[in-house]
Amino acid sequence: MSQERDYQQISRLAGVRTDSEMRRLFGTGWKTINTSQRAWIRHLLTVWGDHYSGEEGERGEINLLGRLMMRCEWSEQQAKQIEKVYTRLHCEGLRGDELLREAKNLLLPNTSAGNIIALAKESDDAAFIEAVIVKTFGRENPIRYVARLRYCRRKSAQNLMRALSYHTGITDKEARNRMEWAVKMLEGELFYAVKREMEKENLLMVA
Repeated sequence: MSQERDYQQISRLAGVRTDSEMRRLFGTGWKTINTSQRAWIRHLLTVWGDHYSGEEGERGEINLLGRLMMRCEWSEQQAKQIEKVYTRLHCEGLRGDELLREAKNLLLPNTSAGNIIALAKESDDAAFIEAVIVKTFGRENPIRYVARLRYCRRKSAQNLMRALSYHTGITDKEARNRMEWAVKMLEGELFYAVKREMEKENLLMVA
């Protein structure tokens, strides 16, 4: 799928006049999340984006952090602790599987969640997020293309804002508003969708 097609798809956001109208046209309702929940879903989107970026090479520590947070139950305080431990280990020079293993040993010693993380494949985690995105937004929803550009193609919010303005003729302020609405909707709806699908998988595992 070409990058130009991605930009064409998000151009559909230009005609949206309000946040509520965007949610009505491209979402399923009003979903709000807190700062910790927003950080968590961004980590998972990074797992997905790194895998589908089409680039080879070492994955960043944020990708491994997303995989760790994806495979265990957590509270807001626990999420902050996970981030703190990961940041410290990365500063100490740990990378890749060594970083994941050491973080798991510190955060989840002798637990079933830790064993699941050790056995999990990044491709499976990324495919899970892809399936939830498609199920939540559909394949032609412009919000999905916002996610692709942000996480797979690594385009900044500023880049998307300028592209939306350039391709549609709306002002920079109008483009910025629409991208902010789109990102908030992406993160909020996807957070609850991922949690819901994880709960279904957990029930199947224990059945």
